[in-house]
Amino acid sequence: MLGGRRLAASCSRWAASGTATGPFQRCGWQSMHTSNILLQRQVSKPSTSSVKVWFIPNPFKWLHNRMEIAVLQKEWDPSFNLEAFKFGATQAICTVTDLMSQREWGELRGLLTQKAIDKLRATKWTFDQTHNLTLSPENVQAIVIKDVKLQSIVDQKYCDIDVLLIGAREPYSVDKHSLVLLEYFARFHRNYSEGRLPEWTITVFKLQSFQAAPQRTRT
Repeated sequence: MLGGRRLAASCSRWAASGTATGPFQRCGWQSMHTSNILLQRQVSKPSTSSVKVWFIPNPFKWLHNRMEIAVLQKEWDPSFNLEAFKFGATQAICTVTDLMSQREWGELRGLLTQKAIDKLRATKWTFDQTHNLTLSPENVQAIVIKDVKLQSIVDQKYCDIDVLLIGAREPYSVDKHSLVLLEYFARFHRNYSEGRLPEWTITVFKLQSFQAAPQRTRT
């Protein structure tokens, strides 16, 4: 479970709210590179539905993660489903972006550890970042499992799954920007020791990359 009732209540916002749209400047095709990500969009369309993101993983890391997940399913948690985890992780990360953009720090308890919340509160955002932090599920382009770690210490068992969520959203100011590309990193932690609640908690959360494509000047 990812955050329990608090996450379920927070995620209801997405069902009740739509996505703002704004005009894109017509300038054909563009491509942007960020780490292992390839973004391509046709900016003549006034919607982020024209954005396509591909993530090219490290094949050795991908194989390592698959092997760790296989061990998790076989020895620790036969009910673990990767696709269900990705869905829950997407909802959780989007909820966190919404709450932190509104500075509702108290609502993050139960989703994030206090240490992670304190670090977010201390983050110095730029003006553009502050107004473009929220990422809704319909704007998510890719969710990537970056790393899987299983640790056994005596009778204690811990699992950490690092997730990268990539999305493209309409900018807060359509006069200034044509598109905003966001990459969020989150580390999901679960204590699999006997007697522990079956819940995942985010121990690390950060905006890993922020790119705002400038709006072209009309001629």
